[in-house]
Amino acid sequence: MATNKERIENLEVGLGQLQEDLSKMERGLSDELQQIKAAITKFSELSLTSKDASSSISNRISQNLTNKKNPEMEEGRWVDQFFEYQGTPDSEKVSLASYHLRGEANEWWQWLRRTHTEAGTAVTWAIFSEELWSRFGPTDCEDFDESLSKIRQTGLLRDYQWEFERLGNRVKGWTQKALVGTFMGGLKPEIAEGIRMFKPKTLKEAISLARMRDEQLLRQKKAIRPSYQTSFLSPTTSKPSTQKMAFVGRDAKSAGERTVL
Repeated sequence: MATNKERIENLEVGLGQLQEDLSKMERGLSDELQQIKAAITKFSELSLTSKDASSSISNRISQNLTNKKNPEMEEGRWVDQFFEYQGTPDSEKVSLASYHLRGEANEWWQWLRRTHTEAGTAVTWAIFSEELWSRFGPTDCEDFDESLSKIRQTGLLRDYQWEFERLGNRVKGWTQKALVGTFMGGLKPEIAEGIRMFKPKTLKEAISLARMRDEQLLRQKKAIRPSYQTSFLSPTTSKPSTQKMAFVGRDAKSAGERTVL
């Protein structure tokens, strides 16, 4: 039978174990509390970022819809870049963009949504952006397929490439073969003839070859120009003009003589 001393010792051991368990629980709760605080802080930051992003898209939509001459509206691709940067899924793009429409734009959206609802079809982002461009884009809408098929290089290669890429971003259904053929056909003859032998298969290859050929032609022009200027501007050697004979009088008054030089 355990004595009082043994019971007291056992009780002390039990209390020590209990205190140790309580300390572990406190440390665990403290860690969990820190994690909760960190999560709240991160959520607050994301919330502020979301509000800033929402405000940004609201301002830009408003500015572009009210200013139809705005280059961003004419290009019509800034919203896609914004959504890509924000990582917005396709299922949320229409809701986010339409939420910030005001005035005339909002009336147009309400009509578009009702029309598709009555027809039993959904307004996808592709439909929304196409209808938005058709309604609020510039009135002198360009036929991008026709413009691309008729493109010609009249100035710098850099400008031609920029215009080709601008039009190429707006057309659909063009194969790489068609794009390469159109690009090559629009180049200046001195550039196209120098790279046609390489038969590029992709637009990237054609552009790269065209740039190399253009740089080669520029170097050739720079090499020819100095030698031409040197021959054209070099002074010619002229014969010295015949000097008139001068008569120097040598005490003419007294001697009455003149010496001819």
